[in-house]
Amino acid sequence: MATWTRQLQEREGDYFFSGQFLITAGVQSELSPEEVLIIYQNVQAFVREQNGIDYLQVFTDEEDRKLFFIDQLSKQMIESGDYTEEHNICTLMFAHEY
Repeated sequence: MATWTRQLQEREGDYFFSGQFLITAGVQSELSPEEVLIIYQNVQAFVREQNGIDYLQVFTDEEDRKLFFIDQLSKQMIESGDYTEEHNICTLMFAHEY
């Protein structure tokens, strides 16, 4: 099992990664369910700690593989009512799948 490390975020934000959680086929085929859960829980803890974070969270492992965890809607966007629940998703993908 790889050790994934969350990188420093580039900017602050009001994203909470609270929508439907999706993973790409590449992530599903290369990462164990435990690795995916650890990454998801890491981001959720960081959200609580910071009360909102940047929409893009980047993780790397010891093999220099890079994951992007991207949230579609900020808290402000959700509260605006301009978006439906189907738009509220967060996706875990390899950088090369972006």
